[in-house]
Amino acid sequence: RAMLELTSRILQDKRQVDVVGDPSSCPAAHFGRGRDVLLMFTMQGVGVFCNALTITALLLITNQVGNDYNSQTLLAIWQITYAVGAIILSYVLVTRILYLEESQVWKSDKEMREDDMSIDSNRQHRAADIGPTPISPSGNSLDAALGEQVLSSLSMPSGTSSAFADFGRQTLQHMPSTTSEDDRNSSANYLLLRNYGYRLLGTSLSWLLWDVAFYGNKLFQASFLAALFGEQDVPLFQLTGAATLNALVALLGYFAAAFIVDRPSVGRFKLQAYGFTMTGALFVCCGFMKNSISTPSLVLLYLLSSFFGQCGPNATTFLVPAEVFPTECRTMCHGISAASGKIGALIAAMLFNYVDEMQLFLVSGYCSFAAALVTFLTIPETGTLDLYECDRRWRMILAGRKADYSGPAIQPEYLSYIERRKHGYEW
Repeated sequence: RAMLELTSRILQDKRQVDVVGDPSSCPAAHFGRGRDVLLMFTMQGVGVFCNALTITALLLITNQVGNDYNSQTLLAIWQITYAVGAIILSYVLVTRILYLEESQVWKSDKEMREDDMSIDSNRQHRAADIGPTPISPSGNSLDAALGEQVLSSLSMPSGTSSAFADFGRQTLQHMPSTTSEDDRNSSANYLLLRNYGYRLLGTSLSWLLWDVAFYGNKLFQASFLAALFGEQDVPLFQLTGAATLNALVALLGYFAAAFIVDRPSVGRFKLQAYGFTMTGALFVCCGFMKNSISTPSLVLLYLLSSFFGQCGPNATTFLVPAEVFPTECRTMCHGISAASGKIGALIAAMLFNYVDEMQLFLVSGYCSFAAALVTFLTIPETGTLDLYECDRRWRMILAGRKADYSGPAIQPEYLSYIERRKHGYEW
């Protein structure tokens, strides 16, 4: 659903640019892309809040509010909760099968790749029939002006005539390569790692570190809340009530992230970096100040960590991998990043069994600080970038014309710190 929402938004941006012919004359074309994706992602927060609210309401209805519990009643509450979830998931599965279609952006990219394969196959058949046609290293077999037009067509704005762009792609097959022989003979996966490896490392590692803190909080929330209350035998109703309040505060963070992520003064990079830093600082404060401040103050710090965790890394670690890679590789890279996050959740599930209450907070805080550093080094800002530029650059890389691309996708404002250093920029 996330990828469908994102690619649908990209298609809308493309149509807006096509109308005006120049992306620079339509500065609002990309505004709202991140908001739409994160509003969809906010349903995660809605689900967490509704689940906590349902359990709390059932405990209240069945009068399970003290420390004397009826085991059969608790079992029934658990079964009802999961039954409600199963009904919702079944509905989602059915509607996904019946109504969800591939996005137009993905279809266009697929058609382009199939055209490239067909062109290459036809060229090989012709070469086998009539023999090789020599091409001088300087490319004199092509008219110089035509060559320049072909190259410029691959870096043109999104409003470029599709007919001329197709002609450019076909002619490009016959132009001498400007990349190294190793790159020309390499697979697409190797080229992906060579050109986007730092981004993939950054999105994967930041998601992994965040999920150590995020799922550590969720899986051991009872331990966190008990530590905040300073009691060993906190009633279940009180814990679920506190969890409901915490989920509500977190839900506000989801909505806040959705409505500020597209602002040029904020963007993806700042929201993730500052969110990690703020969340880490709050977790560390909870750990070190647990026994020195009042319970209400400690609870406030914990609630703030939930808010900034959602209004920051929990939203951006989902959004960023859906924007920083070419369409052809986007789903795979997003899946790798998400899988890395689940490894982080597994680490938390095992590690947090062996640490005390203070260390629960400190481990979460230190992981957040480490993720902030990873973000600074490897994550680019893409909020105002036309994502079709990523695809045009990728096409030129695959065609052996990497050095000829000079579009926005390699401008310093759209590169990570490591990428800027590799391209020779000072900052």
